Amino acid sequence: MALEIERRFLVRKNISHLCRSGVHIIQGYLPRDGQTTVRVRLADGQATLTMKSAKTGACREELEFPLLPDLARRILEHSCEGRLIEKTRYRYDQDGLCWEIDVFEGENAGLVIAEVELRDPNQIIALPDWIGAEVTSLPAYGNSALSHQPIRRWTSAA
Repeated sequence: MALEIERRFLVRKNISHLCRSGVHIIQGYLPRDGQTTVRVRLADGQATLTMKSAKTGACREELEFPLLPDLARRILEHSCEGRLIEKTRYRYDQDGLCWEIDVFEGENAGLVIAEVELRDPNQIIALPDWIGAEVTSLPAYGNSALSHQPIRRWTSAA
């Protein structure tokens, strides 16, 4: 398994000027049995099956396999229980890092999350001025959680 080291942040400003050409993504999650999350993703005609272990800080193990797009569509339709995430992903390079900016759609519309993959969990990075609160360790902001409990269903604690 490969080790994924990733930090995730809310985006606090309008960054449409950074979002030039994106990739539309539809992904769903198979029912969980234990700590492993299994995702099926369609993006730009390519399909993958990804298995991810539970997070330890910003790190987790990840395995990814190619799928035939038609098989992925069938799995998304029949096995993900209608809990799908739709988003457009943009890439933005700054200071030698590639930021992936996810602009969510549907039940998660309005949510924008930027993530950056690191070489080391202790790597120090300069945060762009459009970065807001870090959500790396907040499970509710994970894509799997958002597929089950989208932000439109969250209640205000005010």
